Amino acid sequence: MSGCQLNISHKFKSKNYDSREKDINFIIIHYTETKTLSHAVDLLTCRNRKVSCHYLIDIDGRVYNLVDEKYRAWHAGDSRWMKSSDINSRSIGIEIVNEGEKKKSPFKKEQIRRLVTLVKYLKSKYKIFDSKILGHSDIAPLRKIDPGIQFPWQILHENSLGLWAKDRNDNSKLIDRDYKIFIKNLRKIGYSYLKNFNKQDNKPIIDAFHRHHLPKRLNKPLNRSSLNKSLDLLKIKNY
Repeated sequence: MSGCQLNISHKFKSKNYDSREKDINFIIIHYTETKTLSHAVDLLTCRNRKVSCHYLIDIDGRVYNLVDEKYRAWHAGDSRWMKSSDINSRSIGIEIVNEGEKKKSPFKKEQIRRLVTLVKYLKSKYKIFDSKILGHSDIAPLRKIDPGIQFPWQILHENSLGLWAKDRNDNSKLIDRDYKIFIKNLRKIGYSYLKNFNKQDNKPIIDAFHRHHLPKRLNKPLNRSSLNKSLDLLKIKNY
C-alpha cells in the first residue's frame, strides 16, 4: 500500500512513543470518544496525557499517521491477550473518530471502508492472524469498552479480516458445567483477566466477548448462544 492509495496524511505527529520490545503481531482498534478530529489530535499528541496511536481515521475517512510503525505507540495501556502482555510493543494501534458507545454514535461507511483497506495492508505486511485483529475492550476488558457495540466486526469479516462466526441462537440456560466450558473457551480464544469461575468477577470479560462477537447478548443472562459462539470461534481460530 502506498500513501496515495489511502491518501495517508502526515499532517499531525505525536511524540508519545518509545522503542518496541517485541515483534508486531496484533492490530488493535479503538474509538477516540471525541466528536471531532481536532479534539482527537489534541488528546493523542498531548505530552501530559501520554497516549497516542499509529493511525487515526477521521469521520470523512481521511487517514492520518501519528506515529511511525517502527515505534511503540501508547494506545493499549495495561492489557493482555493469551500469554502476551505489553500489547503496545506487539501492535499497531488504530483510532477512529467516534463519540463512543454511550453516545450510540454509528461509524461512518467511509471510515470503515478506509479501515478495511488499512487493516488488509497491515495484516499482509506483518502476517497477522485474524484472531489478533482485536478491539481495545478485548485486551483490556476491565478498563475499556471501545470500539464498542456499534463497531461492525462483521463487515471486517466479510473482507477476510478478524475472527467471526455466525450466531447459533439457543435460549437454553447454561448449567454450571456449561458455564465452566464457556469460561475455558474464552481463555482459549485469548481473553485474560478471568477469575476462575466467579460469575460476578468475570462479567467485564464476558461483556467484552459479547461486544465483539454477540452484541445482542450484552448485559443479558448467559445462555447457550454464548457457548455456541465460543465453540464455533475455536473451530476456526488461527493462532
